[in-house]
Amino acid sequence: MFERQRKLYLVFILVLLWRVGLLVFTVQPIPANDAFFFDGAVVNWLHHGPYVNPSLSEVFPISGHQVYSAYPPLYQAVAVLWMSVVGTSVVAAIALHLVLFATSGFLVLAIIRKFFPDGNFAVVGLLFLGITFGDRPEDLAHVFGLISLYFVLKYLSASSNWRTEVWILLALLATLYTSVIAGAMYFGIGFLAASGGWLKERRVRLFFPYVGAAVGFGLITASIAHFTPLYWHGFLENARQTPVLSIGFHRPQPVEVVKLIRTAPVFLLVAVLLPVLVPRIRKLPLEPWLCLFGGVFIMGSILLMADMVLLAPNYVMYVLLIQVILAAGLIRISGVLFPGKSRFVSVAVLGCALLLSVRAAGMSTWGVLCAMHNSYGQTRQTLKTELEPFSQTNAPVIISSPFLYSALEFGVRHPIHFDWYFDRVSPDRDADYESLVSMRPTKIIVTQFDYYRSFVSVEQRLRNHPELVEVRVRNDAIIKPPDASPSLQRVVQHISWAPVIVDLDWK
Repeated sequence: MFERQRKLYLVFILVLLWRVGLLVFTVQPIPANDAFFFDGAVVNWLHHGPYVNPSLSEVFPISGHQVYSAYPPLYQAVAVLWMSVVGTSVVAAIALHLVLFATSGFLVLAIIRKFFPDGNFAVVGLLFLGITFGDRPEDLAHVFGLISLYFVLKYLSASSNWRTEVWILLALLATLYTSVIAGAMYFGIGFLAASGGWLKERRVRLFFPYVGAAVGFGLITASIAHFTPLYWHGFLENARQTPVLSIGFHRPQPVEVVKLIRTAPVFLLVAVLLPVLVPRIRKLPLEPWLCLFGGVFIMGSILLMADMVLLAPNYVMYVLLIQVILAAGLIRISGVLFPGKSRFVSVAVLGCALLLSVRAAGMSTWGVLCAMHNSYGQTRQTLKTELEPFSQTNAPVIISSPFLYSALEFGVRHPIHFDWYFDRVSPDRDADYESLVSMRPTKIIVTQFDYYRSFVSVEQRLRNHPELVEVRVRNDAIIKPPDASPSLQRVVQHISWAPVIVDLDWK
């Protein structure tokens, strides 16, 4: 057993070393368009004093001008501690999320090693290759959520212990106050696992931490809304602009189905095998690991189905870590129920890992090639040159999220987040174009991802009005990234530091 567990740890360490190598030599993974939304207030505070994110001020007047309160606060507390020591650069932000990835990974391995019986789990370590984006508070929420699951299993494995109950309660509250959606997912997984334990032992105390977390979360949130209404309205300000719900109940779109298949193949594999597994699983004793397997599958499936028909589809990314636990449980179950055929399940999990690692392969090949010709250092120098005039004037300049870290460092007075220069819930379909006409920025600096994802259409509308503005575009990419190809941009995204610089000469 020790030898097999050591192979799992070795696989994860190799994945971790791969991530470290990408960071050191190519500064990947490049933070996506959300990163500075969450980091900007911390960066501004450490550079200029106020705890606000000035790049959001056009759309979020509270978080942009008064106090940043658009998201639960625990991630920002960790970011303050980290950036006070390491610095406020985008590289520091990437390194923070790499540390959070490593912490979450080792927590997953600790759960498998301590609570899962013997099994050849090495192949599940390859599923970590699917975790290639790291730039949101959810990376910290996973740490707290996995800690709560670890103590739930410890609680189910031993006699009742009030200290363990307290740890579960605190970890759940920390998860919820880092990310409400991720917190709800881990709350549901743990509650379902505890319900399995209750079916076995009939101990009502198993539910005490969950009742306490639900009541505590409600009371604390109500107190914040009552005693500090500015913080509460800042949160609602964000909730209005970035609603959890998508477009209401709808049929899954083809793009959403493809994202589901690429992101959660192990869940689909378990769903396919469910008719064979369920009649036989009932005969197995309700061990803690089996309760967790059931909780992960049920709660993860609920979240995935909701993503397809109601919620924003990007929430499918939240299951990537628990999917590793699900794969370990599937291999263990197949080893018990089908000892002569369990190798087929391991091969299927390997296929899932290969499907998940498409972007990892793109980062390691195409991404490395892009970094060789347009390095982060070169881009930083370009940004310094292009942004220098904006440190002497209040003229607005629209900038993509990964470049905003340098913009605040260079003293840009009026930076505007590329994702938030217009009201996204405006009934006006041309709100982005109208906002540019009203604001009249003279420069826009965006990533390849942002340029091809959403700005090309706006650029064309601007070019249709030469009497209003002259548009000049300078694309620094020596190697064209996948974002430039409609057929590839949904396969491998956001792997080039090369900026696209748009100069606007308004008449």
